[in-house]
Amino acid sequence: MHANGPRPLTTPPTLSAPRRRVLQAVLDLGGKKITINNAAEHLGGHPNSARQHLDALAALKLLTAADIQSDRPGRRPRGYTLTALGRQALGAGRMDETRDLADVFASYLIATGSGPEQAQEIGRAWGTKRADELGDGESREALDAVMEVLDILGFDPSTMHTEQGDAVILRTCPLLDMAHGSPEFVCNIHRGLIDGVLRRIGAREGVELLPFSEPDGCTLKLTPPPEQENRRAS
Repeated sequence: MHANGPRPLTTPPTLSAPRRRVLQAVLDLGGKKITINNAAEHLGGHPNSARQHLDALAALKLLTAADIQSDRPGRRPRGYTLTALGRQALGAGRMDETRDLADVFASYLIATGSGPEQAQEIGRAWGTKRADELGDGESREALDAVMEVLDILGFDPSTMHTEQGDAVILRTCPLLDMAHGSPEFVCNIHRGLIDGVLRRIGAREGVELLPFSEPDGCTLKLTPPPEQENRRAS
């Protein structure tokens, strides 16, 4: 039993049809800082109804709610952002299928004695596909792209600052049980996933993944290219 490390994925709550439509509207509108009026216009309903559903979804932790900064006088609009759990609620069946398929791959690698290199190659292919789905090509900043992919896949990532630079904590793990039993395979799939994202967007950073290194997760570090390290040391 690991004292440190990420927690397993939380099972999303079952939603009524109206609340699911509102949650889907937040995703359709971009998933970030969606206002009550945005949602009402998209759904064709009254803002008061949209507000009730949005607040209820925030209470279920499927959305976060925060005031949007504005230079205009008056009350700041409230913005709603989809959480990793909210994404799971909209694609719970697909997430289950993804975990099942990943389980099969990991089990195959373990049974055949394939090495970590093969696990990383599978992860890289996965990361390449996910990077293509971001839609912004090579214009993405490395950390932003990595954070978005990890959030979509349910890793609940958060950033932290260290003496060596920014790091990411993976606070949940879709394959936690298998990662505990066979970290050399599962964690290398995840390492390859991030490497695939970075390569696809043209970033030159490397990947360092430290499994179960924090009380609440695994640590991911993007390592700078050699010439940047040399500039730091000089």
